[in-house]
Amino acid sequence: MAEGRQQKTAKDTRSADQIRRDIAAARARMSSTIEGLTEEFHPVAVKNRAVGQAKDFAQREYTTVRDRLTSQVKDENGWRTDRLTLIGGGLVAAVGALVVLRAVVGRASGATTRRKLEKVQLAAAKQAAKDAKVTRRSDKKLARSNRKHAGRNAERAVKLDDDTTAGGVAQAMLKQAASLRAEAADERNHSAEAAKTKK
Repeated sequence: MAEGRQQKTAKDTRSADQIRRDIAAARARMSSTIEGLTEEFHPVAVKNRAVGQAKDFAQREYTTVRDRLTSQVKDENGWRTDRLTLIGGGLVAAVGALVVLRAVVGRASGATTRRKLEKVQLAAAKQAAKDAKVTRRSDKKLARSNRKHAGRNAERAVKLDDDTTAGGVAQAMLKQAASLRAEAADERNHSAEAAKTKK
């Protein structure tokens, strides 16, 4: 008991430089421990370990199954053709049965027709998208052309005097009035002649 008290009350005899070195060493140990833990439990490291374990497991299982199957069709005398023929015939029969079953189920459920319809609809949708793209391009070209023509027409209109424009409109109206009067006169003459021939 007395010794424990003496140890508690014993003074640290290290110098300030020694304490600093001890603290730096403790920090370095702690830093390396934290870095090691960080590397060990980083998500990428965990994922890589899991992938490696899965690959190892798959390789072991593949080797086991391959060896088991090989032992069924190959012995110390070589390949067992009777078993190979049996396996080949079974595979051919299974593939043929799957093809027939798929055709029957597809026709019964309408899956084949549905797939064909989906292909046709997809092709029509793609064509419609292409047509829409072409239409948008031509509309843009037409809009650009219209803007150019509108700008040119506006420039021409600005160049003309208001008086000149008004004079041109007045002349056009006078010509139109004269042609209307001539048509009216022709119509009266025609009506008068028609009246004379009736009498």
